[in-house]
Amino acid sequence: MVRPMIRFTSLADKIAGDLQSQVAQGKLKTGERLPAERSLCVNFGVGRTTIREALKSLVVRGLITRKGRGVIVADPANSSPPGIDLPSLAAQVTIKQLYEVRKLLEVKIAGWAAMRATPSDVELIRISLNPEPAGKPNENTANRNFHDALAAAAHNPALRQIYESGSALFFRLPFFWKLFDDVEVRAVRARRHEMAHLWHQQILTAIVQHDMSEAEGAMFQHLDIMEKDLLSRLGEQNVGSAMQNQYTHPLLSDVAQPVHDGLSNRRLTR
Repeated sequence: MVRPMIRFTSLADKIAGDLQSQVAQGKLKTGERLPAERSLCVNFGVGRTTIREALKSLVVRGLITRKGRGVIVADPANSSPPGIDLPSLAAQVTIKQLYEVRKLLEVKIAGWAAMRATPSDVELIRISLNPEPAGKPNENTANRNFHDALAAAAHNPALRQIYESGSALFFRLPFFWKLFDDVEVRAVRARRHEMAHLWHQQILTAIVQHDMSEAEGAMFQHLDIMEKDLLSRLGEQNVGSAMQNQYTHPLLSDVAQPVHDGLSNRRLTR
């Protein structure tokens, strides 16, 4: 019996889908304020918690935005393209599922890059590690650029197409940052960027040395540690054991120890 990978069957999903349809049909227009939560509860016959979950989903999709105590319809041009709703998908696929797929693909990508990378490939990977500053650096873009450069260096068009079809989903992580204030997560994101940068350098060293085994091992450890960090912050693992295991690797000995920043004990509800 074949089971579907993901199901969108909750009341919150259905309400979010209904509101999204109203936006698409022009019944709710850009800049228009949505009814108050109490009115939405009456209209859909559900509780306030369900309405809030539906609204959170629409915020993540870029379809609505909060303004003061109200919620307004965002410009559709800035929302996700039709077809695959990547933000919504990211909000429902678990961290573990995403990292299972990333490990499956990117460990082999790192290994094949170590075997096949040309001097120009190596130079592009180096540039992705140390991009020229243009205003405030975008850490998420820098991270994706590194992994994109590795995928190109593997010189396997079929694998690269599969990687690129999933990369928009992979690199929307951590998708839940959008649910919190920027000030609240800035220190956490900076620390994660530092951790990733150290592993990227380790992977590059293995590629330069054409060491396939070392490149694959470093990529696996990199993804595994980043996964555990996300899980601990979502409260999906025992925080103490997860945090302790993260910093046993000597590569991360100089990375600042995590602090209880307000995210660790929050659980994302779907």
